[in-house]
Amino acid sequence: MPDTMLEDLPEWLVVDEILVRLPPKDVLRCRAVRKSWRAATSTDSFILDNHRRQPSLPIIEQHDEGIFCLAAAGDHKIRPVLRYTPDPVSSIAACDGLLILSHQSSFYICNPATRKCAPLPRPPLRPGCWPPNVVAFYRHDASPREYRVLWVFTAQMARRTTLEPPRYFVLPVGSKQPRCIQWPTVLQSYPASSGCPPVHHRGALHWGLSLGITVLDTVAETFRHMSYPAQLHGVFSLFHLGGDLALRCATGDCLTIHVWVLQDYDAETWAFRHRIDLRAMEASPPLNLTVTYFPPMMAVINERELLIQHGGDRLFHCDIEGVFLGYVESQDHESSLNRFANSLSLTRHRLQESMISLPLFETRQEDAVNKEPKFTIVL
Repeated sequence: MPDTMLEDLPEWLVVDEILVRLPPKDVLRCRAVRKSWRAATSTDSFILDNHRRQPSLPIIEQHDEGIFCLAAAGDHKIRPVLRYTPDPVSSIAACDGLLILSHQSSFYICNPATRKCAPLPRPPLRPGCWPPNVVAFYRHDASPREYRVLWVFTAQMARRTTLEPPRYFVLPVGSKQPRCIQWPTVLQSYPASSGCPPVHHRGALHWGLSLGITVLDTVAETFRHMSYPAQLHGVFSLFHLGGDLALRCATGDCLTIHVWVLQDYDAETWAFRHRIDLRAMEASPPLNLTVTYFPPMMAVINERELLIQHGGDRLFHCDIEGVFLGYVESQDHESSLNRFANSLSLTRHRLQESMISLPLFETRQEDAVNKEPKFTIVL
């Protein structure tokens, strides 16, 4: 950004009204222009304000070429975030522009925007249990600079004498002292997989599970149950729609999606909001819709636009009323749609870029040499 364009503007105006609106990658470049810009854009308040202005985009896995992609809103394009070969890397969790990834038995935490990465400590193994898995990653509301990981241990089948619930442990990022969270026996539906990430809403984590909605208060660190619409039958999932907690479920043939919004959080009352009929969409080429046992995957781009993946068909873009807007393509214009027809997989994770750093990124652990990540950040 040339000095001649901004030299007559007040410093505060450049920082608070211009730089704060740029993508993190561009802000990092601007830090090399002036020392005052570097100082002003390195404060916690600026970094969080800049983060809040970035779009929250769905993460897409591209299996055949080993690329993580995020879906860019508005232009139907995807762009790579990570590349990995030859073994697959799984996205486990995401929060505030930070990703937790797993490769074989190792876990990593990284910020693609700043290209910082470090091994992620996990709780020690427990006798009779499988290795721990991540079920949630969140910023603690009472300690804004502290990020926490919720780990779960499940008992090995051969050692089970009764149907026992998993054991949950909270471990702040960078800490080696996990804290156990007691699971209430009255709850029958519990989160045990990173494939069903929670929705962070009003200081609590919400999971849409087979037997209902399970909620973890992140301050009190207690679990509870939340009701869902009595009209629902079958599998459903939770997501944010604007500033509201919402859920979607599919009909028996998995060709119609119903969207409900939590109208009153304290009273736990839901209101029906949208009905999306995939058969009514006029797409070119037409959608290859068949009845499946699996409901379509759906991700929100913004308050009006969605990404939907049905069965093995292409990833397509529509609005909340069910109007088809186009298929998702690669940012590489030389790539054809057919090349990506069966290689894109919509995940339940999202990436909202940030310049947030962690002490873990600057501290080289003793075993870090043996835990170099098997992927390359290309965002």
